[in-house]
Amino acid sequence: MRAALVLAAALAVVPAAAAVRPTLTVTPSSVPRGHVVALRGNADGCPAGDNVELLSRAFVHTHDFASVPAVYAPVRQGGLFRAATRIPATKAPGSYTITARCGGGNLGVLRRLAVRR
Repeated sequence: MRAALVLAAALAVVPAAAAVRPTLTVTPSSVPRGHVVALRGNADGCPAGDNVELLSRAFVHTHDFASVPAVYAPVRQGGLFRAATRIPATKAPGSYTITARCGGGNLGVLRRLAVRR
């Protein structure tokens, strides 16, 4: 009987921790060229210590990924990341997309940044 209870307990379905979907927040979402934007979010599934590659043609070409300017953000415990970057003062005004990658894959998030004069 005791063995049956142990087996039943071992086979019991324990609810898994709720998965966090990858997120990306850009603050502010509209910025004059030459100003700083903050980038933060959650790279669920990307291990702490890895880097999130934030990609946008609005960024400076300090780092590139596939010829697109990139900003790197270290992943902290729980998948959290944050970084800041200054939009070049010479960047043409317009709407730019920002995407994120980690661990060789796209996180599936996309945000828009409006760059103003």
